[in-house]
Amino acid sequence: MNDKISIILPIFNVGDHLRGGIDSLVNQTIGNENLEIIMVNDCSTDGSDKIIDEYAEKYDCCIAIHHEKNSGAAYTPRNTGIEASTGDYIMFLDPDDRYTLDSCETLYRAVKANNAQVAFGRFRRIFEYGGTVQKSYSPYMDSLEQAYPDETFETENFINVPDFIWDNVLESIIYGKTIEGTYPRNSPLDTIHVDSIEQEPDILKMHPSVWSKIYRRDLIMDNDIRFQPYVSGDDMAFALETLLKADGIVFLNNFMCYDYYIRDLPSDKSITNNVNVRLLDELMESYIYCRKCTEGYSKEIKNISVNPHLLHWMYTWKNSPFTKEENKLLLSKVNKLKKIHKTDTKTKWLLSSMTTAIETKIYTSKE
Repeated sequence: MNDKISIILPIFNVGDHLRGGIDSLVNQTIGNENLEIIMVNDCSTDGSDKIIDEYAEKYDCCIAIHHEKNSGAAYTPRNTGIEASTGDYIMFLDPDDRYTLDSCETLYRAVKANNAQVAFGRFRRIFEYGGTVQKSYSPYMDSLEQAYPDETFETENFINVPDFIWDNVLESIIYGKTIEGTYPRNSPLDTIHVDSIEQEPDILKMHPSVWSKIYRRDLIMDNDIRFQPYVSGDDMAFALETLLKADGIVFLNNFMCYDYYIRDLPSDKSITNNVNVRLLDELMESYIYCRKCTEGYSKEIKNISVNPHLLHWMYTWKNSPFTKEENKLLLSKVNKLKKIHKTDTKTKWLLSSMTTAIETKIYTSKE
């Protein structure tokens, strides 16, 4: 193998999970001599800094970088890792998760064989507290074992209609019908390969996970793509930009490349599982950024890249006790998106329903 793969880990206080994440890299079937594992410590206080120094001393493929000041989110260490990387390909790992042991080899072979700039696979969503395992959503039929139930997304019925109508009519309308592209939807598919995202817009309905993908270096560097400064939504923006600009995309519909652990114990929550106004504020800013990135693309691209995420946003908002002033801030951000995201009647209705729900909460607040 003449190429090298750089794998970037943003690290902050994940000491209890860190060794498992790094071990899943150094033991890859592709051989760690073909990897450059860049571990960027964002001023951890739990001993994570000592753990990555230990790995850097033990393995030639491991590089430890220590920030002098904490950035408060994953985007800065991820960008630090990109700048420090020298690999022909770039991947990302959240250090409290795991790669399956043949991830790097399988994704590398797929992106290389198809002369593509992005290749990615499925992931297992593992809920530690409840012990549930789900396969990530795909718009294509697969041949995976029935042991992997489909990923489900709870979305809040935030308007005053019966739940049956919401679940069976309105929610499916908002998500949009399946858009027929290059590949059929009526039989299992193993590999989807397209030259551009416009050939298969439904790819954007999948989770915007940067850690299930391998990127050819020139895609990121030549287009100057970096993680945007959001505590939540930075990965969504990065994933969208790379898919929009990629010359060749490969999706391995039957390949599980990643174990994504949902840290849902009260004493062990990740930053993005601790809901506060900043998280939803910056998440909406990422939607606005993503919508601006899709200017010049088809209506389908514009809708699919944003609309499904709005349901997640509303579900989180409705289940969080925000103050009147916080809701006013969030309403201003929704209105900001509303001004630029005018693709069709469905989208206008969705955003109007969101603003009405938040306005009602503001006007009925006793604070």
